[in-house]
Amino acid sequence: MRLRITGRHMAVTPALRRYIETRFERLDRYAIKFGSVQVTVGVEKLQHTAEVVCIVNGKPLQAKIATKEMYSSVDQLVDRIDAQIRKRKERLVDHKQGVKKRRLRNVPAAILTLTDTLEVVRPTLRTMSLDDARGRLGDQPTSLLVFVNAASGKMQILQRLDGGRVALIEP
Repeated sequence: MRLRITGRHMAVTPALRRYIETRFERLDRYAIKFGSVQVTVGVEKLQHTAEVVCIVNGKPLQAKIATKEMYSSVDQLVDRIDAQIRKRKERLVDHKQGVKKRRLRNVPAAILTLTDTLEVVRPTLRTMSLDDARGRLGDQPTSLLVFVNAASGKMQILQRLDGGRVALIEP
């Protein structure tokens, strides 16, 4: 994250610059891409103000705070922008709906009507080695075997092809 720190009616000391940079490093834990981050600090009468304007995923966020001390203004400013980022990330994750409903939301209506007539079966997959799975695969040219590979722990599919060949499919 690149910070542009500006002082209004005051000089930004190296100590204040380091403090602002270390406090804003806290926002890196959200693993989001910041566009530009402009921090403006200033003094007006007895009020120390701190303001930030930043672009997060193409959308602007801003916060402004004024207290009697500059360092507490910076602390509260980072807390406010942290809350805004957390709120924005929480909006992306809809906790009210289950996983199945979220997946069906993007499916066209014509496909949804077909699922009413289909029965969905979710068998438990057996864990076996690739050699064991090859031995259990049927001799028919269209045979399929879905299993969990003991070596990798991933779900894999074996398919018998024409000519007796076997294909391994990793979804």
